[in-house]
Amino acid sequence: MLLSLEVRDFVIVEQVALEFSSGLTVLTGETGAGKSILVDALGLVLGARAESGCVRQGAERADITALFALPAGIVHADAGAKVSASADADADADPDPAADADADADASQVGALAWLLREGFPVEEPEVLIRRTIDVNGRSRSWINGRSATLQQLRDLGCGLLDIHGQHAHQSLLRPRAQGGLLDAFAGATAQAGAVAQAWRAWQSVERALSAFAERAAARQAEQEALTREEQELAAVALTPEAWAELQQEQARLAHAHSLLSAAQQSVDSLTDGEADVLSSLHAIIQRLTALESIDPVLAGPRELVDNAAIGLSEAVHALRKYAHGVEADPERLVAVEDQMQRLLATARRYRLLPEAMHARLQAVRTQLALLQEGSSEEALGQQRDLAQARYRKLAKELSQLRQKAAERLGQTVTASIRALAMGDGVFTVGLRPVAGGSADGDEQVEFGLAAYPGQPAGALARIASGGELSRVSLALQTALSEVARVPTLVFDEVDTGIGGRVAEIVGRLLHAVGARCQVMCVTHLPQVAAWADHHLQVSKAREEGAPVSRIDVLEPSAREAEIARMLGGIEITDTTRQHARELLAARPAR
Repeated sequence: MLLSLEVRDFVIVEQVALEFSSGLTVLTGETGAGKSILVDALGLVLGARAESGCVRQGAERADITALFALPAGIVHADAGAKVSASADADADADPDPAADADADADASQVGALAWLLREGFPVEEPEVLIRRTIDVNGRSRSWINGRSATLQQLRDLGCGLLDIHGQHAHQSLLRPRAQGGLLDAFAGATAQAGAVAQAWRAWQSVERALSAFAERAAARQAEQEALTREEQELAAVALTPEAWAELQQEQARLAHAHSLLSAAQQSVDSLTDGEADVLSSLHAIIQRLTALESIDPVLAGPRELVDNAAIGLSEAVHALRKYAHGVEADPERLVAVEDQMQRLLATARRYRLLPEAMHARLQAVRTQLALLQEGSSEEALGQQRDLAQARYRKLAKELSQLRQKAAERLGQTVTASIRALAMGDGVFTVGLRPVAGGSADGDEQVEFGLAAYPGQPAGALARIASGGELSRVSLALQTALSEVARVPTLVFDEVDTGIGGRVAEIVGRLLHAVGARCQVMCVTHLPQVAAWADHHLQVSKAREEGAPVSRIDVLEPSAREAEIARMLGGIEITDTTRQHARELLAARPAR
């Protein structure tokens, strides 16, 4: 999630520092005030190409800094990195170093935290700080957590942090692999897709071994020795993903043993002892109500509810006492666990692996060693190839069936949404184009398409959708898929282009719904959309010393009413427009 953004000397912004929260944030302001400047700044800090003239007139350089929250994990001071047990490693951590394509996976595939670990950037807090400067000559410098970074690294990391939907290049929606990932998520087939990718890598690994068998004969001994060393190092520390997660949990429990014990004991004391003896108070209430039931039987209902509460609290006290009895500080075990984690992380970094992927790599090394030690022949490799190919074909066929079932449903769901969003009789399609011979993504490539009306052939989304249409398609897709979205922050620019009235209110409702599951920011000129926001930023422009300067203010409730009234009524704000603004704001349910 985006926590803060600081922009200095960018276009017409002299200096602005903003903090962001979860939910829906809108940016509004008069035409030409620079509402999209923040969106452009976010794009630049995440690796977008810098256009000439982005440095404010009279300044030496533009400076943009963004702070993002990362998933919680365990800090290991010596390793200088934070490892999350929930990092999405299995789908993209390649046990085969020859699979170069998978080594380039961006943060949207492996998770931002895992990507930082893999690339060697320091992570000492559950946050990532990205900074980019651009001077008047167009030269650019970038940093991730204080360490110099390339623009490609900014782009790769940005894919796991933020997605911009609008007339900008930073859009995962147009990437075929991302489209496949969205369909698989909608189909509940993400794990199946990961299994297919793994089966493909295993098959291709044997294919490479088979085709290079003669060439490798001379280097057989050296390879066997190298693999043996690797197998020994991995075997000494590697854990299954489940065991690694358990080790992290044990470390956290041991490190916080005193806090856990104190919390349990204090909870028991609060429920059973002292002035706030909750259980005794409940029993007293039960006695009073029981005595009065004969007078008014209606009291039996409340008395039964209080009785059930007392029973539940008694069970809680018993459970807490049992828990407190079992919690024990063990400094020696904590040292041993942290030492084990440190050795495992050090080995993982040496082999550029995620900790969760080390066990899979160990198994792959042992398989390769077995082939070498058995003096594998071309015939044996051929048999291995046939088995690996058969496994891939089986898994890929199952994945294709899941995709076929989900493609039509996703198309119908998004079609209904885009029609409600003033796209006429538009039809959203999910095509499955066969891939000869298969690939790591399966036997087909997923392609999103759009047709102007039913019966018209659909064209690829990347080729025929306008910026405004693409924004609304993105909104419809994110609404359908927000439950499984991997990017925590979505930015919509020009999502309301060419719409108004009832449709504008629908857009506001959709954005508010998506904001319940992830952070959403939207540049809008429609009061019906702005009224649905949880947070409201107003962009204004003035002239200082003859030069235009953009200003951004966080609006409080009273100021929000005035801004929405301005959006409704223009320059002159009447009592009628203020009343209409109040009605729009009142229609939004509390988060």
